[in-house]
Amino acid sequence: MGYKRGDIVLVDFNPAKGGEIGKLRPAVVMSSAEEVRILQTVIVIPLSTVIEPDSFPYRYTLKPRERLKKQSDACIYEIRALSKKRIKEKIADLSKDELQSIQRGLCTILG
Repeated sequence: MGYKRGDIVLVDFNPAKGGEIGKLRPAVVMSSAEEVRILQTVIVIPLSTVIEPDSFPYRYTLKPRERLKKQSDACIYEIRALSKKRIKEKIADLSKDELQSIQRGLCTILG
């Protein structure tokens, strides 16, 4: 499992509870490669194909690329730590600018 911050991976978010995002969907890895290597969990931000314009810092829109076939919102406010066993495979990468924007949104939300 050689994942790193900025990788887009498929994650099984089931079972979901309450208003949590569920099902098999892409997510952005926010853990560093070192954290992924030594910890049993990984921090991810789920993606949704439901686009909500002008919703930064809570969401950040990504264009399709590689095996991410649809425009998607990174649901920054839905950040989660979960078992690495939920990750299925890597499907794409973020650009440096996209990763920095998502990190800026997360910092804004967390104050």
